[in-house]
Amino acid sequence: MADTVKFLAQEATLTTASNCNSASVVRLVNTDNTTVSTITQKNGGATVATFTLGTRDSGYGNVYIMKAPAHTLEASGGTVKAVSVGFY
Repeated sequence: MADTVKFLAQEATLTTASNCNSASVVRLVNTDNTTVSTITQKNGGATVATFTLGTRDSGYGNVYIMKAPAHTLEASGGTVKAVSVGFY
């Protein structure tokens, strides 16, 4: 991916399932020093994929993911923020 990021919406805490403004690229950041499991789901609720987002200080607490615009993201723990982005 390119080095320049354009933020396309307001950052929000990911506490319930969200399609992140129908984004296809999303920046996720864990704001706490706990491990958070993030789940990607289809709108119908069927799980597409799951992965563990690292802690804030681990070096793995900030990731960019690609997803289908209709897919939703949901995070456990209440410490993950999400924002739709574009790369240039």
